[in-house]
Amino acid sequence: MFKPRKSGHSLFLKDQLLFVILFLLLINTTLIGFGYFIAVSRFTGGDSVLLYKQELARDLSDYSQRLAHNLEVYDLPTVRDALAEYNHAVEFATGSDELIQVIINQGRMVQEIIHEEADSKLKERVLIAVNNDVRVQETKENMHLAIRIFDGQLSVFPEEFLAGGTVKHIKQIFSPDRYHGNQSIDIEIENGIGQLVVPQTFEDQLWTLSDDLNSMRISLHETRARAGLEELVGPGIILQVYDAENSEGSDSLVHDADIRDIVNELFSSGAIGVSVGNQRLIATSAIRCSGPLIMVNHRQVSANPVIIQAVGDPELLQSGLQIISNELERKRGLRFETSASGFIKLPAYISGD
Repeated sequence: MFKPRKSGHSLFLKDQLLFVILFLLLINTTLIGFGYFIAVSRFTGGDSVLLYKQELARDLSDYSQRLAHNLEVYDLPTVRDALAEYNHAVEFATGSDELIQVIINQGRMVQEIIHEEADSKLKERVLIAVNNDVRVQETKENMHLAIRIFDGQLSVFPEEFLAGGTVKHIKQIFSPDRYHGNQSIDIEIENGIGQLVVPQTFEDQLWTLSDDLNSMRISLHETRARAGLEELVGPGIILQVYDAENSEGSDSLVHDADIRDIVNELFSSGAIGVSVGNQRLIATSAIRCSGPLIMVNHRQVSANPVIIQAVGDPELLQSGLQIISNELERKRGLRFETSASGFIKLPAYISGD
């Protein structure tokens, strides 16, 4: 039987169709494999991130425990409970996002509890030291005691109220290897016993800080005034020293050594501040003669009379000058005119360099 022969064109179409089918199967297989790879990668990658964050959370727990040990509060129930709750939340976190929330929220809370307990314990230790101070125990009137640590420096207000041994003990309590940052402790003393004062509101804290700042400003001003770097106002005396009348020879003139002796006597008699010829004296002031001129702080001052002003108790200052003034009047004929005043204003030191 005769069979018709297929044309070459039909065979070509059949081959093309087979090629397209094979090509589509190849693409489909590739896409399925790629999709599986992406899915597995995402799953294993997410698991790896979660494990990494869990390890980070455990490191934070270890750090918190070491901190609690260093600050000597690890055995307190509040600290132990906070650490236990944090560790439990870390272990049972079901995903990366949940674990991040645990680290941020509960981890921060653990740190706050540790520092709050350490701060409370520190203040209690300071209070014990203050109440063991003999001066505190002997205090009959009510008073406020402020203890501040700023940039590692201890300040107590009122100054020099606590005994030196108590201040040294408080410095040891604020050991920098355990306590860092600034600290503020307020204690009310009544009938020789101190009690901690804790501001109840944010506004109270602001008022307390404002009062402390004003006290420190006043203390700084007083310190600078006593050192000669600020104006000083108060009761005192005005002393005018004259050369001897009908002076003959240098012994009848006022010399730098005479002024230095007078100034030293004034300070020994309790003078808070002294000026010579309106030049304020400080620890490094120089008083010397340059020929017939008297120089104070390297500046010329008026002579005959040399005017000396001192702030302090007028009676004590005048009493302290009696011996030296009598001696200079008797031996060399120098003349002294002294007057007390309820208002003496000494200028601030100005360098003459």
